[in-house]
Order: sequence, then C-alpha cells, then structure tokens
Amino acid sequence: MSAAFDVLAMDGLAVIGTLGFFVPAVILVTVVVVAVVRDRRLAAQEEAAEAAEQARAREALGDYEDIQARRPDRPRTPPTD
Repeated sequence: MSAAFDVLAMDGLAVIGTLGFFVPAVILVTVVVVAVVRDRRLAAQEEAAEAAEQARAREALGDYEDIQARRPDRPRTPPTD
C-alpha cells in the first residue's frame, strides 16, 4: 500500500469521528430546546386558564361554581337584625 491510501483512510476516520461526536450533540441540544419550549407553553396555558377562572369567579353571581364544583370564598354581607 502506498502512503496516499493511508492518508485517505485517516481523513475518512476523522470525518466519521467528527460526525459521531457532533450529530448526537446536536440531537441532544435540539431535544432539550424542544422540551423547554414545550414546558413554557404548557405553563403559559395553565396560567392563562387559571387567570380566566379567577376572572370568572370575580365577575360571577352568587351561584357560581368553578369547573371542579367548588364555590369561591366570598365575603358575606352581615345579616341585618
């Protein structure tokens, strides 16, 4: 074998080694970014739903029950004697 084939084989292994390192790293970073974005979206949706529920409770009449069949605590007017 000549030296030209040895250099070519070494360059091919370097490319494979580089891809073997960076491709999994890119996949891992992508998975983490997607998970963080998904978590933030879910948290924002839950916060918006909670804020809407509180707004409905503030504006509701006395017979209001939330989606879990609980009545919000409201200050009661004192009875008149």
